[in-house]
Amino acid sequence: MERMSIKEVTKVIQSVGPEGSFNVTFQKRDNTERTFFGCTLEGKPEGSNQGDLPQALPVKIIEDGVAKWRSFRVDSVTQLEVN
Repeated sequence: MERMSIKEVTKVIQSVGPEGSFNVTFQKRDNTERTFFGCTLEGKPEGSNQGDLPQALPVKIIEDGVAKWRSFRVDSVTQLEVN
């Protein structure tokens, strides 16, 4: 699957409100794909005032009923969907 541009990813992430969540599919370094469902951001991402996201964006997800912090590289996103 083709990767989204960093500009596209930034635009979608910035549209997620403080109570919003999103699903993200990205390509890992070993070229396998992984999807995080129901991602939320803790506050506004660092650097987002200037339109730049950190290279590895931290998100909170729920896995097996437990909130966990994970991250993904913004230059590896193949699909991004706001819930």
